[in-house]
Amino acid sequence: MRADSQTVPAPPDAFQKRLDGLLIAALVVWGLTQLAPHLAHPAIYIWDESMHQAATRGTHDTFFTPHLYKDPLYPTDPRHWWAAHVWMHKPTGPFWFGALMMHVVGVTPLALRLASLLGHLAAAVSIYLIARRPAGRPWAVLGAAGFLAMPFGWQLVQGRFFGDVTDCTLTGCNAVAVALLFHATRQGSWRWGVAAGAAVGLGFLCKTGLALTPLGIAGTLWALGRLRFCPGPSFGTVVAMVGAAVLLAAPWSLYSAWRWPELHELEARVTRAHLFHDPTVDVGPWHRPVDALFNEVNTQSLAPLPPVVPVLAFGWLLVRALRRRELEVVGLALWVGATWFVLTLGVVKVPAIAWGAVPAVLAALAISGADARRHPALAAALLAGLFTPWFIQHLPALGRVRAALPPVLAQTRERPGLAEGLVVVAVAALLVGLVCRLLPRKLSWAPLGVGLLASAVLAWHLAVTLPVARARYLSDHLDDLYVTYSREVGRALDQQTPARSVLFLAQDFDVPHAMEYLSLMFWSNRMAYRRPPDVPTARRHRYHPYLVSPLAERYAPVPGVPPDAALRAYDLLAPRPAPAALPDGVTPLSFREKNMEVLGVAVGHAGGGRDRYAFFVRAHGAPHSLRVVFQGRGGRLERSLDPGAARRRDAALRNASWFIVPVLGPPGADVTHLELGSDGQQVTLSLPGA
Repeated sequence: MRADSQTVPAPPDAFQKRLDGLLIAALVVWGLTQLAPHLAHPAIYIWDESMHQAATRGTHDTFFTPHLYKDPLYPTDPRHWWAAHVWMHKPTGPFWFGALMMHVVGVTPLALRLASLLGHLAAAVSIYLIARRPAGRPWAVLGAAGFLAMPFGWQLVQGRFFGDVTDCTLTGCNAVAVALLFHATRQGSWRWGVAAGAAVGLGFLCKTGLALTPLGIAGTLWALGRLRFCPGPSFGTVVAMVGAAVLLAAPWSLYSAWRWPELHELEARVTRAHLFHDPTVDVGPWHRPVDALFNEVNTQSLAPLPPVVPVLAFGWLLVRALRRRELEVVGLALWVGATWFVLTLGVVKVPAIAWGAVPAVLAALAISGADARRHPALAAALLAGLFTPWFIQHLPALGRVRAALPPVLAQTRERPGLAEGLVVVAVAALLVGLVCRLLPRKLSWAPLGVGLLASAVLAWHLAVTLPVARARYLSDHLDDLYVTYSREVGRALDQQTPARSVLFLAQDFDVPHAMEYLSLMFWSNRMAYRRPPDVPTARRHRYHPYLVSPLAERYAPVPGVPPDAALRAYDLLAPRPAPAALPDGVTPLSFREKNMEVLGVAVGHAGGGRDRYAFFVRAHGAPHSLRVVFQGRGGRLERSLDPGAARRRDAALRNASWFIVPVLGPPGADVTHLELGSDGQQVTLSLPGA
């Protein structure tokens, strides 16, 4: 072969860039496998996601006026953010993104959750980019992959906890901003500082003050650089970063303050009240003791890792930062330390409040895992920390240490884990450190063995324990993702009713884990009130009133509502002398046990390999539960027909010609017959299209 035709080897820098690209692509694929399945589920969870999805639907209609109730029938109190007109309880950035995505994927909860998914993927990539230099690429990948597999992160991305899109996007913006800051510092480039500031500005539009952490890190690193403690950004880089953040975040803040001054001031006071107690501001039941971050919050966020492990990883960051003064390590220590310090002083500590620093914690764990083989004391501390639950179970005397703590550390005194973990970590580190100094030369391999063991155990937790725990949590809660009362009826109302319509939701009790009036507003794009029908007020405001109910009502049904819907819709301006008949498409059944008669059933696709069943039931006395068993090719599945699932009081159920009991079950095509009642009476099930 001629010399000039031979392939010239790529320079090492080009190879490393290709390797980084491949590893980042692998992380994205891993993140999608962990977080994307079921992301379009129809259930809209109570509080945060309910508010945010409804506000996103409002933003979709009026982009620069986020709202819940577009044109309220009744006076609104700006303090009641759960029933607001203009909604500014959280910044608008994620809702703008969700509203734009609705034009791409349709009006579905997936649109807003895509922002959560992107935030987590961006955070994972940033963990890798930050940790690859101090920890090495293998450990950087492990730290990022562990972050993507955390059970609490899955809950946030799916909108299934007190915290969702705002926390996920904040986390992504913080992580990207810090990664860009480090790159700008190493490149000496103010342009990369602009990019880092833009990420801060986007973060501010996601969750205000908690997004300013990267600016604090930049300023502190600049000062430390001037003191020659560690590399730091230039003054121009810091100025560029601050300027870009202000340029991106300030316009909306100024506009909203000018447009809605009273509401803007109220929400600013609420934000301040999270840090400084203000008896005039209601921040909910989330006042927590000073040590709640290290117990309740971190235990929830970082499970199943013991609570002492992140504390240990932060401690090692401080040690390595003082010893080696590396840019990334010092910056990570500032990121975790500043976040924890400020939030510890705050009076309000909600479950996801510290999630913005979790990428830094995972990077710190990656660095600790990489260093364990060279530092026996760290290795011993890691092993002891990871096995804290075992020590608590087998050495109950450790619990006595909690009684000696001051009362101000209320949660540390009450909750097993942190105090015991600190004791076993300290004892293990001291013992191994002392033993290593006394070891004879022929046992010089022992410290390396301890280090390799600790690294292997931590790697197992990041690569196996976390994804297994996430998969187990998903399996335990999968049904919850597909329980929705309002999607089918809401979609029909959106299509079949005038734009100026208002809905009155007839529910006496909340749907578990849902705020159904907000879900109904999301799916229907109509204002919804959970109160008795108020036709005069609706007509006075030139709205057509409709009733949404699980019962047979004496009004004309709204066409287009699927027979399997958990709720029916009725035109309040079209009364009828007789209650509504069973909807078309309901399969008749004939069964009675005591006071309960089953008149029919309808089935529709719910998603996730499940179908949604609507049983039409009549109560001839006090309602009671009925046993139902689905029999078919997929096996046998038992459920309970609980009248309480109709979310109405017994008196309303007894007076109804029929009411709907919704149940989640197996695919209807696989069901051959039902067993109803305590005696297991078989009822052949022949469903349309099955």
